[in-house]
Amino acid sequence: MSSFRPRICIVPSPAIAIAGRLGNANFAAMAYGRHSMTLTPRDPIFKTPSLLMQHARPIAIAGALAGGLLFAYTLRAAGPALVVGQIRQIGLGFAAVLFLSGIRMAVRSHAWSLCVDSPEQFTFRDALAAFITGDAVGNVTPLGPVASESIKAILSRRKLPAADAVSSVVLENIFYSISVAVMVGVGTLAFLLGFRPTEGPLFVTIGVSLVALIAIVTVWWLLRSQPKVLSRFLQHDVVRNAEKTIFRFASAHRDRLGRILVLEFAFHAAAVLEIYILLWMLLGHSGRTLLLALILETVERVITIAFKFVPLRMGVDQAGSGLVAGMIGIGTPTGVTIATVRTARNLCWAAVGLALLFKSGVSIGKAG
Repeated sequence: MSSFRPRICIVPSPAIAIAGRLGNANFAAMAYGRHSMTLTPRDPIFKTPSLLMQHARPIAIAGALAGGLLFAYTLRAAGPALVVGQIRQIGLGFAAVLFLSGIRMAVRSHAWSLCVDSPEQFTFRDALAAFITGDAVGNVTPLGPVASESIKAILSRRKLPAADAVSSVVLENIFYSISVAVMVGVGTLAFLLGFRPTEGPLFVTIGVSLVALIAIVTVWWLLRSQPKVLSRFLQHDVVRNAEKTIFRFASAHRDRLGRILVLEFAFHAAAVLEIYILLWMLLGHSGRTLLLALILETVERVITIAFKFVPLRMGVDQAGSGLVAGMIGIGTPTGVTIATVRTARNLCWAAVGLALLFKSGVSIGKAG
């Protein structure tokens, strides 16, 4: 691997737009299509991303402060002594949480490596390193998925042509979005069937279910009808090539689609198992433990989607999990504890990812 050190400005990823998370007109694909691997602030395509990076630092500081205050408030409301006691009760069980989170990253990385025409060009090992790096950057910056998906495409660009690098990230995000929509739908249904929500939560759960259903139908329609949505609005060669690659892949590699979806669902299954183990350690086993784990993981997915711009989702995870834990009868402190343990897990993997980023030689700087 070469030892180049490009100056790179994080740019909005096309994966985010197709996955339905963000509709920014300046896509990372434009940057990846350039022949030179050295990207400078003088490139006209960096005008909007440069503004993003200029505002990223104050947003990060504000998000971190707000998250810290929310975390402190939630911890105080739940009872610091209770939460600390439960964390001690988990003890070495944290190793199981780390292991399962590693499995989750591995299965999504494998799914990503299958989204390339020739997997031998972009191996599982390449995908895993890039995925962990991108996830770390996305977790610690306010740009969230914009940062994580862009970093993944930038790192995969070392092994793949520009269009293939971008389209592989987009494809994996499409399949991931399908799995998230199904996961949210199943978790919402579990909540509705397992509990009797009051009028307020009932409207929220029904609304979330409708959004999940619409997302599934939309993505399925995109893959089946293959409309040229991106290239219609973004008339750039790399965007057009990436779009063609996506549709060609969906038609030419139908045998992989099932495997990719299984891996994406395995990501969520491991997350549910993670919470199941934590509940078992804190409350013991009961006939409803799996149901409770499924509901709490659904809440975690929704929070991740809605508040990805908050670094590490500090405070938001604790508040959301604590609120729902109180609603389903396991106590607010238990929800806060589970969220705090998972935040600690995110910190551990973020440290690994940032170390890999440093090793890769990619410098994420502020353009302009």
